[in-house]
Amino acid sequence: MKIKAFWHSSRRATCLFAGIVATATALVAAPLSAMADPISIRYAHFGANRGGMGDNIMWFKEQIETRSKGDIVLDIHWGGSLGAPADIPRIVGSGLADMGSIVSSYTPGVLDLYEVGNLLVGPSNLWVAQQAIYELATTNEDVQKQFARNNIQYIANFNAGNVQLICKEPINSLEDLNGLEIRTGGPYTDVLKRMGATTIAMPQTEVYQALQTGLVACNQIYHLAIKGYRQYEVAKHVIELDFGLVMAYGIIMNKDFWDDLSDERKALIRGVSDDLNARVVSDHLERVVEAKAELSAPGGEFGVIYSAPPAGMLDEIKKYGAELADEWIASVTKKGLPAQEVADHYRKLIDKYQADFDKNGYPWEAGKGKS
Repeated sequence: MKIKAFWHSSRRATCLFAGIVATATALVAAPLSAMADPISIRYAHFGANRGGMGDNIMWFKEQIETRSKGDIVLDIHWGGSLGAPADIPRIVGSGLADMGSIVSSYTPGVLDLYEVGNLLVGPSNLWVAQQAIYELATTNEDVQKQFARNNIQYIANFNAGNVQLICKEPINSLEDLNGLEIRTGGPYTDVLKRMGATTIAMPQTEVYQALQTGLVACNQIYHLAIKGYRQYEVAKHVIELDFGLVMAYGIIMNKDFWDDLSDERKALIRGVSDDLNARVVSDHLERVVEAKAELSAPGGEFGVIYSAPPAGMLDEIKKYGAELADEWIASVTKKGLPAQEVADHYRKLIDKYQADFDKNGYPWEAGKGKS
């Protein structure tokens, strides 16, 4: 009986030990996310859940949630419900939101080095600019340090496209710019002023009435905003400058939140951000083709007339844009920041991706960039 009892006791002990070993092995082998509770990221966005930007943010959300199998969830607060565009760096940096959409020109001086992407130094190719600013913000230590000083982590980039002008009358020569009232923003304000125009600042929401009443004759805009703001009703002429990209425009995250993420979660978010780069540009280019076809359709309801800028206009824009870039470098350098070094790095990245584009074209032409 004692021998039998000992055998049963030993068997139970052996099974128990085997169970402990198996459980420990499974815990070690399991990914960290499988052992942790899912996380929810509060995302602050100033715009509505529609249009190109809204669609890209939803794609970003869906990809993160799908690829993480629900381990990471984005809780998006639309329409500026967590704060105005100018408040986003402060809101995210303080932790009132975990992530958000940033337009750096709304908060000048906060992320000076990132704003190198807004200078009128080229390129006109959206893909080249997208890749250049993304690599700069994810690899340049000085740019990253300025993000970190505001307790924010750069995540990804958006792209509004090249600047255009919509006018009540065509612009046929450089002389037509003299005294012409143009609603402007960013570097184009100084550039067009130096070219003889009278520049006026106001939100896009007020431009329709300004065009209608004659307060302004032209407006600086992007292709995809023309229909949304219905400016075609009071101005029919679009001068396709196709130059000038606002690239200091992306997604940021609270740095403390980012630092607390596991390496696995960071890699997943970074992977989705890499893919967003391609999608943002390919989606934008498709929408521009569709928008121009609709707005300029013969006999259609919109009647928009597209034309190239007059001879010499782009040369003047580039000349004054280069002057303004030099002034930006001098101004930011006075703050003790390495503006020249960052500008040189950005230009080298532009050259790098332009050469790649010239050789290989768009990556989604080989089946990448769209889902």
